Amino acid sequence: MTIDSTLILEAPPVPPKPVAARFPAVLADFWALTKPEINLLVLIATFTGFYLGAPAQIKGPRLLLLTHTLLGTLLVAGGAGTLNQYLERGFDARMKRTARRPLPSGRVEPSSALAFGILASLAGVIVLAVEVNGFAASLAVATLAGYLGLYTPLK
Repeated sequence: MTIDSTLILEAPPVPPKPVAARFPAVLADFWALTKPEINLLVLIATFTGFYLGAPAQIKGPRLLLLTHTLLGTLLVAGGAGTLNQYLERGFDARMKRTARRPLPSGRVEPSSALAFGILASLAGVIVLAVEVNGFAASLAVATLAGYLGLYTPLK
C-alpha cells in the first residue's frame, strides 16, 4: 500500500499576534534587560547614602532632590544592565542559566537593546546633571564606564 502525499494535511500558519497583544511581553523583556533585582539593591544603597548625608529633616525640596537622585540613578543603572547584556549576548546564548534572557533568546533585537541602554543611561545622566548636580552625574558616568569597560570584560 502506498501513501498518497496529497492526503497529508498541513496546519495553517499561525498569524502573528497584534502589537497590542504582544506589548506586555515586550515591556517585560525590556524590564528584564535592566536587571531589576540588582537595581533594587542599587536604589537601597543610594537611598541610604542620601539619608545618611542629608540634614535631619527631609521635606520639601529635599524630598524632590531624593526623588531625582533615585530616578537618575535607576535610569543609569538600568541602562548599564541593558548594555551589559548587549555586550554579553553571545556568551549568554551558550550558558543554560542565561540562554533564556531576552537577547540570546531572540525576543529583543540587539539594536533595540543597544538603543534602549544608551537612551536610559543618557536620560539618567541628564536627570542627575540637571536636577541633582554635576558631581552626581560625573559619578554616574564613571560608574557606567567602569562597569562596562572593566567589570564586563573581566567576567
